Amino acid sequence: MIGIIKKLSTVAYFAFLFCAITQAQGNPWNNPVVSPEVSSDGNVTFSIQAPLAKAVELEGQFMAEKKALIKDEKGIWRITVKIEKPDIYPYSFFVDGVQVSDPSNILLFPNERFKASLLEMPDAAALYTVNDVPHGRVTYCTYSSDVLGMNRPLLVYTPAGYEKENKSYPVLYLVSGTTDTEETWFKVGRVNTILDNLIASGKAEPMIVVMPYGYMMNGTPMPSSPSAADMYAVFAKELTGCIIPFVEANYRVKAEAESRAIAGFSRGGGQSLFTAFSHLDKFAWLASYSAHLTPQVMDTHFSEYMNNPSLLKQRLNLLWFGIGKDDFLYQDVVRNLNYFDEKKIQYKSLLTEGGHTWMNARTYLAETLQLFFKK
Repeated sequence: MIGIIKKLSTVAYFAFLFCAITQAQGNPWNNPVVSPEVSSDGNVTFSIQAPLAKAVELEGQFMAEKKALIKDEKGIWRITVKIEKPDIYPYSFFVDGVQVSDPSNILLFPNERFKASLLEMPDAAALYTVNDVPHGRVTYCTYSSDVLGMNRPLLVYTPAGYEKENKSYPVLYLVSGTTDTEETWFKVGRVNTILDNLIASGKAEPMIVVMPYGYMMNGTPMPSSPSAADMYAVFAKELTGCIIPFVEANYRVKAEAESRAIAGFSRGGGQSLFTAFSHLDKFAWLASYSAHLTPQVMDTHFSEYMNNPSLLKQRLNLLWFGIGKDDFLYQDVVRNLNYFDEKKIQYKSLLTEGGHTWMNARTYLAETLQLFFKK
């Protein structure tokens, strides 16, 4: 009996201790902060609980510079900002100089380096808005890379009806940018939702989209440097030697150039350009979002086509460029386009406002999805 009493006393003691800790620190499973809070008038309130912090700032791609938050008596920091244009915007907090994502927001930006959350502002007319249309499926895959000697991740979008039908589809290889992951075109670019809406309205062909991880495990040189082409060449080998065989062995895709497109944002755009020009027997549709190849790379690696525009026209159904006027790569992309003008190489382009952002990347994606696989 004494042992039972001692045991009960021990249990009671730890129960009391747990309650005391919980009361002092707050219930760790209950988050008292709601963030972000979006109002119908475009005002958005961002909040974070950091009672011991000395300073908290907000950084977001909806404003030009960081803004300071104000702390209340409960240790919760808040700020309200006016955002004129609904979109999906990356943002993050800086707590005493350390960048953190919003702990109250489940929408995270998949990235190797910076920690950001996503502000999604409602817009019924936006293609990234989920509507009452047939929805495709996104599958997480793993394939074996003989080029890099490791298993690699891959996401694959299949259009609505793929599981019930027995037909083959054209395929878009969609590559993300520097420090992005294989998830970024899905979770930030919203390619699945955009394509669902475009297919349902008859504006895009039903297609399969393959989203590889673009990092080649050996650094990312500046796109203007000669060594960038070496990295692009490794990716081209990876895509054509490992990824395409995996996709064609596991999915019903049409296995000819007329039914293959490749596109990418930032580093992924450079990788797409180099891969397509290196393998024009495999790709007939090519788009670059906020990316370029230097004239030196074009002359060194692709002189056969650069000096014979009629031959390039026979191979490529589409060569497309998109770039924002405030993008740090704007002048480089314009220089690339001027090079094509001098060579009398035909292309399509879209120059927009804004910078090197995923808001622009989604715009370019939506434009080109309506062009791929259409004569």
